[in-house]
Amino acid sequence: MTDKEILYPLASEYAEIAALPVHKETSDNWGRLNALKSARPTIIIDQIPWGEMNDDGSLTCLCQDKFARSLEWTLRTELYKWKRFRADMVIKPFIRIGKAVSDSGVGLGTVIGDEPGHSGAQTHVYADQLPAIYKPDGTYDEEASLSKLHYHEIKAYPDADKRNLEQAEELLSGLIPVRLAGVGFWHALWDRITFWRGAETALYSLYDEPEHVHALMARLVAIENDYVDKLEAAGALDGGEGVICHCMETYTDEQRWYDIDPDHIRPRDMWVSGAAQIFSEVSPAMHDEFEIEYMKPLYERFGWVNYGCCEPLHNKIDIIRKIKTVRAISVSPWADVDAAADAMGSDYLMARKPNPSYVRDRYPDVDSVRAEIRRTLDACRRNGTNVEFILKDITTVGGRPQCLTEWYDLVKAEIENY
Repeated sequence: MTDKEILYPLASEYAEIAALPVHKETSDNWGRLNALKSARPTIIIDQIPWGEMNDDGSLTCLCQDKFARSLEWTLRTELYKWKRFRADMVIKPFIRIGKAVSDSGVGLGTVIGDEPGHSGAQTHVYADQLPAIYKPDGTYDEEASLSKLHYHEIKAYPDADKRNLEQAEELLSGLIPVRLAGVGFWHALWDRITFWRGAETALYSLYDEPEHVHALMARLVAIENDYVDKLEAAGALDGGEGVICHCMETYTDEQRWYDIDPDHIRPRDMWVSGAAQIFSEVSPAMHDEFEIEYMKPLYERFGWVNYGCCEPLHNKIDIIRKIKTVRAISVSPWADVDAAADAMGSDYLMARKPNPSYVRDRYPDVDSVRAEIRRTLDACRRNGTNVEFILKDITTVGGRPQCLTEWYDLVKAEIENY
C-alpha cells in the first residue's frame, strides 16, 4: 500500500468524527469555562505514556515517508483518545502542521554532569554553564557572566509552508482541510535556568548571588521579548481556533477571541503558558522578586496566561494577581486545593492537576480518585471557581491502557453526580 492509501481510511474516520455536533457543544462549554462564565467542569487526559498504549495495534504507523508518518501518528493518536477516553477533547475539522521556521536558539543547550550515580539515569545533575564571574576587585562582571547568551535569529520559509500544505492535502485525499500552525510559548524561564545551571546551583544563587540572578532574569526577559517580536514580524505566532495551551483548549467566549485574525496573529491574540516549577522550594517573597516582577511585563503582552505547572501555588495567588492577563492557575497534586480556591474565588479558572500516581498500578485507585475530585468540586463550588481537571505527567499505567478509560469514567461520574 502507498502512504496515501494507508492514510485514507484514517482521514475518512477522522473527518466523520470531526463533523459530529458534539464538538460545537464541547467547544462552547470550553469557551464559557475559559471566560469565567457558568460552565460544566471539563476533563482532559494528556502527556500519555504512548509506549504502553498500543494494546490493539491501532497505534502502529505504517507510512514510509517521514512527513506522511507524522500525519499518520496525529490521526492515530487522536482517534485512539476519542475511542478510549475522549473526555472534553475537541476533534477539529482540520489538521494543523507547523510552519517552517528556523531558530538559532540563545547559545546554550543542556550539559549533563558526570557525578557518580547519575550516569544513564532518568534524573540528572546539570552542569553550571552560567556561573557568576567577578572582576579582580570583587565586583560582579555582568557581561562576562552572561556572554554565552545571545538573541534568537529567526527565519521563516513560506515556500516550504506552501509545499507542506500541498503535500498534506494530497496525502489526506482532500478529506480534511490543512492549516498552518505557528509558534506557541512555554514561558518557563526557570525551567531553562535549571537545565543550564542545575537545580541546587540555581536555588543557592537566589541567596548567595542575587545580583547575578537579577542580571540573568533581566537578560532572558529581554531575549524573550525580542523573540516574540521577531516571530510576530515573521508571521509565525500561533493563536485562535485549534490551539492547545499546556494541555487545555483555548476557546474563550469573549469578543476579543472571536475577533482574532488567524492570518495576522499578535501576542494579544494568544494564550500562553509559563511556570517557575523550581520555585516550589522558595518563599512567596522570593518568587515575587525573582519571577513575577520580571515576567509580569512579558506576560501582559499576551491575551491570556495559563500560569503554573507542578509547583504548589496555593499560597502565592496574591503575587500571581499582579499579572493582569493571568486567566488560569495550576493547582497541582502538591497544592492545598481548599486554600487555592479560597484565594482564587471566581477570578480565575482552576487548572486542577489530579495525581497521576493514582493510575500507575494498572487499575485506578478508586477511593483516592473519588476523594480528590470531590474535595476539588467542594472547594470550587464554595468559592464560585471554574475548574478543569487535567490528568497529565502520566509516567505509567502499569502497561494496562484501560486504566485511563476507567479513571475518566470515575471522574465523569463524580462531576455528573455532584
